[in-house]
Amino acid sequence: MPVTATVDLDALRHNVRVLRARADGADLMAIVKADAYGHGAVPVTRVLHDEGVRHFAVARPAEAVRLREAGCCDRILVLGAPFSEDLSVYTDYDLDMTVSSRAAAAAACRHGRPDRPLRVHPKVETGMGRIGLPRDGAADVITHLAEAPGVTLAGVWMHFATADDPDSRFTETQLSRFRALLGELDDRGVGGRLEHVHAANTGALLTLGRQAHNFSAPLVRTGIGLYGLAASAGLGARADLRPAMRLKARVTHLKTVEAGTPVSYGAQWRASRPTRIATLGVGYGDGYPRLGSGRAAVRIGGEERPVVGTICMDMCMVDLGTPDQRLAQTVEVGDEAVLFGPDGPTVYDVAEWAETIPYEICCGLSPRVPRRYVHPAGEAHATRRESPASPADLPRF
Repeated sequence: MPVTATVDLDALRHNVRVLRARADGADLMAIVKADAYGHGAVPVTRVLHDEGVRHFAVARPAEAVRLREAGCCDRILVLGAPFSEDLSVYTDYDLDMTVSSRAAAAAACRHGRPDRPLRVHPKVETGMGRIGLPRDGAADVITHLAEAPGVTLAGVWMHFATADDPDSRFTETQLSRFRALLGELDDRGVGGRLEHVHAANTGALLTLGRQAHNFSAPLVRTGIGLYGLAASAGLGARADLRPAMRLKARVTHLKTVEAGTPVSYGAQWRASRPTRIATLGVGYGDGYPRLGSGRAAVRIGGEERPVVGTICMDMCMVDLGTPDQRLAQTVEVGDEAVLFGPDGPTVYDVAEWAETIPYEICCGLSPRVPRRYVHPAGEAHATRRESPASPADLPRF
């Protein structure tokens, strides 16, 4: 294969243990949406289950169904706003539903039955500005859900907008608003009926600590931290997290070009001297960002070398130096180059070159890139990206 993403399951196990310790007694809800941020939802969920995680979250019902069909028996919350036509999926697959509007609450009450209750997590808008029940009237909606015979009040939650910024005062504002709602629910006798309360994400866990989950029956939602990353390298340094993914591409072609020779689309880069060029079998069709053209570097033969010319859909080119230099003389077709990994360049580097965040780099890896899972014993295997054809034959977890 010209390009492979290797996922270190030892790093994943290490990260969940670090995050659990920082959660200080709160249970973890592992966020495995977007195919576990590109790391592979089914293999990741299996490992996290083995580590004792019993709560998972995805963005869409189809993601949850895939986990159920792969054998996951733990709680799965769908974080996105529900459509009424999908409510049967929640009951058929025993999924937890986000209630983010009065209309969704009414639909849940109509759909749920006492013998087949619909498990709901009302989401309250405290300042994120995406989805959620308005604070004015949220307690009324949640009280109504608590009294509905076909509904189980599985939790209530909010989401921080600026928790990745240690200096943000808005995080405290959101937390204060959420606590006020919880106090109102307690006054109504509803608070004690909540199975879980959750506000903290990875950023809040790293910047606020226990303050962000000091509730009764708390959950800590953690996504990017599980994969050894944070919104920034500085924030990630607050915990001993280990990046779980390494992306490598193989050299598919080698040539020496003369001074003045253009390379790639637009002829925007020209060799300033005789140069050995390695073509790698990776491009933006694999998720390696085109915006890294002229900015990115890879590690090959123990050295960091620049990517030159425009990154193409399936290929990119690397400057190995003048023909008399070591790399130019030793790199061969089939050799591997590290596009990102723990030893550099890092995901943070690639994100900076692409003017984005690490989340997008990991989530943007194409399904055509094979994921190779390294196990604790050192063995590894490649996996295809399709859902299993016979879920009944898989072990439950």
